[in-house]
Amino acid sequence: FPDGTKSIVWPAGLHFPYPPWYKVSNLVTQQAMVLDLPVKACKTKDNVTVNIDIALAFRIMGNSDLGEDPDFVRKFVHELKPRGLEQQLRDAQDEAVRGLARSLKHTEIYGIRSGVNTKHIQSVIGADGKQVNVEVDEDGIVEDTDDLAMPTHCDETLVGRSDTEDRDNARRATAGGIDVTDYMKTRLNRQFMPQGVEILSIMIQSCTLPKEIEQQMEEKTKVISKNAQQRMFHQNNMQNTRMEEEIVTLMQTFEEQRQQEESAGAEQINEEKVKLNDAIAEAKKAEAAIREEAIAKIQKLRAESNLEVQRIVSRKDETTATMKAESEKEAANLQAVTKLEVERKLAEASLTAEKNRAEASRVLA
Repeated sequence: FPDGTKSIVWPAGLHFPYPPWYKVSNLVTQQAMVLDLPVKACKTKDNVTVNIDIALAFRIMGNSDLGEDPDFVRKFVHELKPRGLEQQLRDAQDEAVRGLARSLKHTEIYGIRSGVNTKHIQSVIGADGKQVNVEVDEDGIVEDTDDLAMPTHCDETLVGRSDTEDRDNARRATAGGIDVTDYMKTRLNRQFMPQGVEILSIMIQSCTLPKEIEQQMEEKTKVISKNAQQRMFHQNNMQNTRMEEEIVTLMQTFEEQRQQEESAGAEQINEEKVKLNDAIAEAKKAEAAIREEAIAKIQKLRAESNLEVQRIVSRKDETTATMKAESEKEAANLQAVTKLEVERKLAEASLTAEKNRAEASRVLA
């Protein structure tokens, strides 16, 4: 490179100046690749032939951005080669898968598919000294599978007693599949990482049993479902009977409670009526007392009013008599004064008349 570094891997982009006979010899992707590795005619523990399809995701190492040695790419291209990698992967996978199938019965084989369960099944000794199945997830959280698998009250009704063993076997088969894939991934990385190949994940995609075995298992499932349906129907009838009996009992209880409430209500009504009658009697007594007191006050007010009227009438008569006497006295005085004034005026008129006659006589004389 222009900065003086040397590498067998060219990064992306245009590189110059280089002679035209320089070219890229091999193009190796940095993305993950998936290789389908079906393993056919595997024998199970009970000698049933099964086909298992394995998918393996891997990548070619040598990415300098991840701190890897680019020389891994050269090892893959010139030493391991794609054909050799595929053959080695097939051989390693074939051996591991056949060993896994030989450790399981054909009824447990479907449980090893990837994605069926992500928890590991372990058997531990409980506080009571009994063996208990537990599930350990990826975070290390332990859960009791005997409690989580299915509620106790509906376990026998839905699946029956004989299916508990099959369910436990399926869990163990699932755990076996997970353990085997993890083991195969670790073992293959230990084998291929020095050659520049990293195994990212291993997935058991499908398991195929012979048609007649699948039909037998399907028939067994149908029988189990039919038995479960019959048990559920019987339990439903029993539950309906219990519910009807409980309804009758509740109705009787409610009727007794209603009668008791009515009796208690009637007694309370009688007590309230007695209290009301007492209150009405007290109210009437108080009303009579108030009426008598009001009548007495009214009579007293009337007597006081009549006395006051008499006093006013007496004062009026007295005042009238006094005013009449004073008026008559004043009228008499006015009459005397008037008569005196009239006599004086008449005297003056007579004097004046006499003076006028005397003057007239004097004049005539």
